[in-house]
Amino acid sequence: MNKQTTQRLFVFTLSAVILLMLVTGCAKEEEEILIGAPIPITGPYASDGELMKMALDMAIEEINAEGGLLGRPVRLVVADVGGLEAEKIKAAGERLIGEDVHAIITGYDDGGVDTHVFGAYDVPYLHCNAMSLSTQPVAENPDYWNVFQYCANEVAYGIDASTKLFEIPAEMGWTPPNKKVAIVKVDYAYNIMAADEFRDRITPQGYEVVVDEVTQFGVVEWGPILSKIEETEPSYITFWNLDPSDAARFMIQLREHFGDAGFEALVFMQYTPAIPEFLELAGESAEGLIWVTDVAPWGKGVGEYTQRWIDEYDEEPKGVYAYATRDGFDIWAKAVEQAGCVDCYEEIADNIRNIYHEGLCANYQFTDDDQSAVVGDDLAPVVWHQIWDGESRITWPANQKEWDYQIPPWIPQ
Repeated sequence: MNKQTTQRLFVFTLSAVILLMLVTGCAKEEEEILIGAPIPITGPYASDGELMKMALDMAIEEINAEGGLLGRPVRLVVADVGGLEAEKIKAAGERLIGEDVHAIITGYDDGGVDTHVFGAYDVPYLHCNAMSLSTQPVAENPDYWNVFQYCANEVAYGIDASTKLFEIPAEMGWTPPNKKVAIVKVDYAYNIMAADEFRDRITPQGYEVVVDEVTQFGVVEWGPILSKIEETEPSYITFWNLDPSDAARFMIQLREHFGDAGFEALVFMQYTPAIPEFLELAGESAEGLIWVTDVAPWGKGVGEYTQRWIDEYDEEPKGVYAYATRDGFDIWAKAVEQAGCVDCYEEIADNIRNIYHEGLCANYQFTDDDQSAVVGDDLAPVVWHQIWDGESRITWPANQKEWDYQIPPWIPQ
């Protein structure tokens, strides 16, 4: 082989190696980034789950239209957690990790087993369960460094209600006849822990809890509890039950029980009216109801995002998880972009831990101990509403307020 031939062979071989490296690099660059989504596709929370999926679908479509994340296309992998049963959470975890997802993002999927399931892996897990059962293990076990809750814990509801609920009568120009309170709660940690926090804080203030009832999910007939409410005549009726069907039946039967005579009490609910199905089921019986959520769309980008949603789905968002789930995705994506890699999980977790993100439902920062969203009127507030003319209207915090409380139609005037 002469020198010229050798040189040609060397150039050919070098070119082939370079081409192979380029092809391999391009292939790696084009490798999909997978987002695992454990969400309630079936069961009582399916209307929220549908919004979660729609929010993630739109987020992925938009980021892919801009060239992907770190130049790579993103794809969604969904696992149904049904009615938030423990065995379904565990099955969802096995499936998603088996798919080699790079992150796990949900609106909510449970509180209790979710951290143990998804915290057993390294991929970032972002949720908005609003439950101490999800965050307490993070504070106690450094192995769960990858778990983040982008909202407050459920006890924030009880803490906030223990003061703000009793300020409302004066704001609406109504004088409550007494300081009696009814508490109706379901035996589910998200609700019962908030309700018990509320009870324990109001009794030292001189309020008397005259009804303190614990039920199971699926109550069809509220008559016995409504009879206790009628007998004790509380000025405040508080209802802590995540199931929208239970909540709607309670309001319908409450209004029917007292009829045209009405009753002198405010009715308060924790979160459930945020589920789109509630208003559809409760109808006019919900008029005047006061309720709270620790996730609500109020950020400066809400209007523009809402219009993009309408352009995509030909309808307005039906509930808060159309917005909140997008915040969870954007927090993760921002942390990935800062890291410059999608599988450097500890670096991504560090970025989330130190993030300040102006989202649709909050200005996000995370606590050092349990890695949940920092609570505050200008950060992640508990947002109060009153239902009027079939719509939920924000009454607090002041920087989001769009409505002054009105005396509910069931209070005689």
